[in-house]
Amino acid sequence: MAGWNPADVLTVSDLGGIDRINPVSGRLANEWDALIGALSPVADRMESGDWPPPGPIVVVAPHPDDEVLAAGATLAAASDADTEIRILAVTDGEMSHPYLAAAGRRGLVARRLAETVAAYKAVGIVADRLRLSLPDGGAAGPRGAYWEVKLADALTSVVAGAALCLVPLASDGHPDHDACGRIANEVCGKAGVPVASFPIWSWNWDDPDDPVIPFEKAGRFAVSAELLHRKLAGIDAYASQVNPEDGNRPVLPPEFLAHFSRSSEVFLFPA
Repeated sequence: MAGWNPADVLTVSDLGGIDRINPVSGRLANEWDALIGALSPVADRMESGDWPPPGPIVVVAPHPDDEVLAAGATLAAASDADTEIRILAVTDGEMSHPYLAAAGRRGLVARRLAETVAAYKAVGIVADRLRLSLPDGGAAGPRGAYWEVKLADALTSVVAGAALCLVPLASDGHPDHDACGRIANEVCGKAGVPVASFPIWSWNWDDPDDPVIPFEKAGRFAVSAELLHRKLAGIDAYASQVNPEDGNRPVLPPEFLAHFSRSSEVFLFPA
């Protein structure tokens, strides 16, 4: 997850003053409980009737931790079943601490890579993880077109032969997430690989009483207590994101993390 930088926050005047990527100004997790609880099982959306599917499964992760936040329990269940998992790690998340200088960012990259290894071990995720190391926040930067071409080229290779690709919702609100979702849908459409999308920032800014998220296309994975325990241990492994540092609040404060601590993971399908 890339952190919130007041200088970079998106302006969304149509969302009641909620900044899409400010995790301390958005919706609380319990506001979504009734809507999520009414969703049908995600397995009902699968031709095989199985969730997770037998694989191979590809996951497009814009930043280190996105895959664990949105789909940690699903990936744990897939690993338990010896399903092949391929993670495309798009950025190294070096912009999560906006106050760091260049040397500090290099150190942060190393920390976040080590945290990801620890998180996968805690959750029980066994996966091949390909790092693209594209610039964090680069989808909205001056070289955004280059960023997108590199992502599309890498993903074309990674999705070959996959049974499913898990991708960020293309309208999630963070430019990296949106670009990853859009490009993954394009690449997978050409390759004939089914796509399921996951919200991350959408939980923060969308309105549960009148949601933009197309829940009519959604299903939920009911997470067992054992899988949830493993997922939460994985989230805790991202110490640079979940703990206060240098007098600053956590990049991912508890009220935002609560969206990913529930006993359901939500995925959306094209139809």
